[in-house]
This record gives sequence, C-alpha cells and structure tokens, in this order.
Amino acid sequence: MKKHTTTNHMRSVILVLAFLCIAKTQAQVGSSFSLKEAIAYAEKNNPSYQNVQTDVAIAKQTVSTIQSSGLPQVNAGATYNDYLQIPGSYVKNFLGGQPEYLFFRFQQKYSASANIGLNQLLFDGTFFLGLKAAKDYVNLSQTLVSKSQIDLQNNVAKSYLLALTTAKNMDLINANLNTLEKSLADVTALYNEGFAEKLDMQRLQLAVSNLKIQREKLLNAIEMTKNLLKLQMGMDVNTPIVLTDELETLNSNLPLADAASNSFDVKNRIEHKLLNQTLSLSFLDEKRYKTGYLPTLVGFVQHQRTTNRSVFNFFEGNLPVNNSFVPATLWGLNLSVPVFDGFRKHSQIMDVRLRREKTLNDIRNFENAANLEYTNAKMSYEINLKQAAELKLNLDLAKEIYDKTNIKFNEGVGSTLEIVQAETELKTAQTNYLNALYDLVVSKLDLKKAIGETSIN
Repeated sequence: MKKHTTTNHMRSVILVLAFLCIAKTQAQVGSSFSLKEAIAYAEKNNPSYQNVQTDVAIAKQTVSTIQSSGLPQVNAGATYNDYLQIPGSYVKNFLGGQPEYLFFRFQQKYSASANIGLNQLLFDGTFFLGLKAAKDYVNLSQTLVSKSQIDLQNNVAKSYLLALTTAKNMDLINANLNTLEKSLADVTALYNEGFAEKLDMQRLQLAVSNLKIQREKLLNAIEMTKNLLKLQMGMDVNTPIVLTDELETLNSNLPLADAASNSFDVKNRIEHKLLNQTLSLSFLDEKRYKTGYLPTLVGFVQHQRTTNRSVFNFFEGNLPVNNSFVPATLWGLNLSVPVFDGFRKHSQIMDVRLRREKTLNDIRNFENAANLEYTNAKMSYEINLKQAAELKLNLDLAKEIYDKTNIKFNEGVGSTLEIVQAETELKTAQTNYLNALYDLVVSKLDLKKAIGETSIN
C-alpha cells in the first residue's frame, strides 16, 4: 500500500515538472502571429485605436446630453429659515400723535417652504440644429475610426513585413554560413594533409568571418524590427513573438482588386469623406448661429407650499390653522427675444465661413495630392513587380552558378576564390530578391490605400 502511494506521488511530481517545462518552453518560444492575426491583435489592443473608438462613445454621450435639454426638466427644493433678528418696517403713525412712525415686524421667526417645478423647452431653433450637428459629429467620429483602422492595418502590415524580411535575411546568412563552414572544414582537412594551399583556407576563413559579423549586426536589427511591430500591435515589447507568414505567401495572397486598374476615384478615399463631413458640419454650424436670432419659448409649471410660525413646532400636531402650509400653483410661458448681443453671433457666423473656405482649400489640395499619390503608387508597383521578376531570375542563375562551382570545388577542379566569389554573388542575389519582394508587397499596400480600399486582406 505504501509503495502504491509513493508511486502515485512520483507520477504527480513528474507531471508537474513536465507541465513546467512545457510552459517554460512556450514562454521562451513566444506567441506566434500571422499577419492577419497580428492585425486582429492590434485592433483589440492598440491604445491609440482604442482611444479613437472611445471618441465615438463620447460623441454619442454628447448627443444624449443635448437631447436631455429638450426633455422636461423637473426640479424640487425646500428651504428653512430661522431669523436671529426678525426684519421689520417703520410705518407712519396712522393713529396720529407721537411717535411719528410706528415699527412693525410682519415676518414670523420661523419659515419653511417646499416646491416642485417643471420646465419644458417649447421652441429653440439652436437646440434642434445643435442636435443634428451632434449626430453628424457621431458619424464623423465613426469615419475617423475607419481611417484609424486603415492606418493601423497598414502600419502593422509594414512593420510585420520589415521584421519578416530582416528575419529572413538571418535565415539566408545562416544557410550560407553553414555551407561555407563545411567548405572551410574540408579545405582545412586537406591543408593539414598537404593537399590544399594555406591561401585557399584563409580565403574561406575570411568569408566565414565576414558572414558572422553580418549575422551579429542583423541580430540587433531583428529585435528592433520586432519591437516596432509589437509597439504597433499594442503588445508588451518584452513579450517574445514569432512570425509565421512568408513573404512569398503574403505577396501571392494579397489581393489588389481594382488597385492595378485605372478605376481611381478620389471620393473613395476615407480622407475625402472626412473633409466632406467637416464641410457639412460647417453649414449646420452657420444655420445654428443664424437661428440664434430667433426667440426662445419655455413653458413652466410650479407648485409650492409655505408656512410662517412664531415658535418652532414643525414636529407637533393639532396646530391652529395659522400654522398650516399654504399652497400656491402657477403655470406660465417665458419668452426670450434676442435684441442685441454685441455682434457675437455675427462674428461666430463669419468664423464658420472662414473655416469653411479653409476646408474647401483642403479638399482641393487633397484631391491633387491623392491623384499624385495614386499615380506614384501605381508606377512604383509596376516597377517593383518587374524588378522582383528580374531579380528572381538573377537569384536562380546565381544559385545555379554556386551549385556548379561547389561541385567543381568538391571534385578538385575549382578554386576557393571561385567558390567565395560565387557565394558572395549568391548572397547578394538573395538579399536583392528579398528586398525587392519586400518593396513589392509594400507597394501593393500603398496602392490599395491610394485607391481607397479599406482592408488589406
């Protein structure tokens, strides 16, 4: 029985240790993200994007605040007064004789009152236009969310591509380094046996050393590019991260839709929509200020009960009628007609008109800039597409030359100079193609944004 218990205990310990090892391994490896997953994570965790979404909620609360001023306003109150000195008045002695004036106190020492009132806005032109402007501001805030989402997707995508390209360069260097180190080991063995020259061995040693130096530099670059990506995603920069996509896959899976065609319309750009919404708001503001010249009408109903007493007997019963609370109810209308405000509304209207002129200038400027952006993005995409195809051919050729040179070297009919030169050309071709592929995918993103596509997927 004791042996069985000990065995179960050992199994539990082993399971716990295994779990801890797995957890530690996962923590060291880090979280894996495709580009799509990185964008989804950023949309949930990027603080700036969250703030823009909060602005929409704030705008909706502003609408609710304005709406509340058009609803019935009910207020209740109560007062209690205890006169330490009761006020009075001098009255001319109506009985004749002396004194000439008599002093009377008409106020009791204690008084109390309670009231409830209702006010209802019946007409105010600025209220209804202000409500319309506030609702349009909500739409403007929602459009800003869409723009922020587009910007966030592009920033995350470009940071992801940069980190991915940098990491891919490291893979290429490691592969080339492994090949060179194998060649160096073979030549060193031949040199020790007297079948190779020392110069051949030194050339390979120099090539290996140069690659190791490049690898060390690239290690820091990988960390910096990943940290930039994590910052865009809203992730703690100390959290390990693994990128699972490949550049070739992203290039083939990134749709262009109408981006490569000539169907460009500046009205599809989210920035153009924002400017037009701002323009519409300026017209509403002008109307709102103009209606400020109209009168405002408010209806009200009020009920109150008051009492005045010479002694403090508010908590006693069976009091005489003169201690009763006296009711009073009234209703009425309050009409306010603006006559002269020191030209305040006139200045507000002129301010809106001047700002509108600026918005119209901004729209014209953006239309020109957007057309130029589209033209440049389309040209850049076409050039990068052509260069990527040409550099892929160069890479295939450099790889073929390297393979043949390596075969010649292994058969003893080639020199280390040839293999070092072939390796350098291969590495250059690999780097050039990788950078061209990165430029191609980025130019696709820029072209999609230039035509106003709202998603990179």
